[in-house]
Amino acid sequence: MYLYIYDQYQGGPEGRKRTEALVRRCAEWYIREERMNIGTVSPIILRTERGKPYFKEVPVEFSVSHTGRLWVCLIDRDPVGVDIQYMRKCRREQIAGRYFTPDEQEYATAMGEAGFFQIWTRKEAYVKFTGEGINEKMKDVSTLRSNEVEFVDFDIQKGVKGSCCMKEKRELWIRRLT
Repeated sequence: MYLYIYDQYQGGPEGRKRTEALVRRCAEWYIREERMNIGTVSPIILRTERGKPYFKEVPVEFSVSHTGRLWVCLIDRDPVGVDIQYMRKCRREQIAGRYFTPDEQEYATAMGEAGFFQIWTRKEAYVKFTGEGINEKMKDVSTLRSNEVEFVDFDIQKGVKGSCCMKEKRELWIRRLT
């Protein structure tokens, strides 16, 4: 499982095109590193009914997240989800009350801002993994004691939390895009 990091991302009106170009680049790197005999990556990225992106004819799964100028793409052969967030002031108690399970709320209270963002990035990575998007069901799944999925947490830089979600725990290889 590879996490590709790009630190010069610019969203805006052209953000989706930039993201798709970066995803194709990451997929090509992944295919080379994994020595998959596929050829070039299809330029077509499709979306499920709920919006989860995928390649039409390339047997890889990917997930994308960005915060500020940081952009990441997680790629593997199996379904994955990733999220990154700058730790910042927000209505943590309200958000936790709406989306966190009781054990997650306890953890976030005990661990403060870092704990809150660890749980939040896990929640977002989970909904990207499932393809369901943010909804009220997020409150039903504990990211601290789930038996369905595994999480790998990472820090890209100071003040940025990140989490990956996958079916079975895998080693995370980090690559920086230049």
